[in-house]
Amino acid sequence: MLTFTDDDFKAQVEQDTGLRPPWSFRDPAEDVRQSIARIRASPFLPHKDQVRGFVYSVTDGSLSEVS
Repeated sequence: MLTFTDDDFKAQVEQDTGLRPPWSFRDPAEDVRQSIARIRASPFLPHKDQVRGFVYSVTDGSLSEVS
């Protein structure tokens, strides 16, 4: 019998869509910092000096800039 765990499912969703599901964000601010770093390191984007990132809180509706 083949077993398919939650982790297998999550990995398949990310692989198939290229998107990380909400359950993968353990630290949203750190994820945004990593995304900003990837954008700034990209050789394909010429204007990267004003890249900013934010985290939206669904619980209280606040928006926090990540630095």
